[in-house]
Amino acid sequence: MNHIALPTADPERGVKFYCDVLGFVSTPRPAFSFRGAWLLHRAVGVMIHLIHDAKFEPKLATPINSRTNHLAIHVDDYDAAVAQLAAHGVEFVEHVLPTYHYRQVFFRDPDGNVIELGEWPAPEEMFPPSRLGQLPT
Repeated sequence: MNHIALPTADPERGVKFYCDVLGFVSTPRPAFSFRGAWLLHRAVGVMIHLIHDAKFEPKLATPINSRTNHLAIHVDDYDAAVAQLAAHGVEFVEHVLPTYHYRQVFFRDPDGNVIELGEWPAPEEMFPPSRLGQLPT
């Protein structure tokens, strides 16, 4: 995967959130005819493209829904990641992944896009070829 594009009402506010809270860095962006930002987190291995939409209305009034569209990012230190969210006043909900018992935290960016941080292992470790189709014992 190269990038995920997310709508934003305020690209500058989104850049501040993703850089300050999640450790992304702003990267050069082509001279498009619309506002936006490209953000990179090398450890995550994916870019976020924030795309300005003047008509976009953030969905912040409803409870955080972990079963809606969301971007999931692996974190090496789950407790530190949750502490970082709390330090920035980010509202979040925590879950434990059934069957696998990995911890997950769900929250929204300033535009209401749902983000998940989790401590699960790499897919190759979680689903080795010899165990595909089998649940853990």
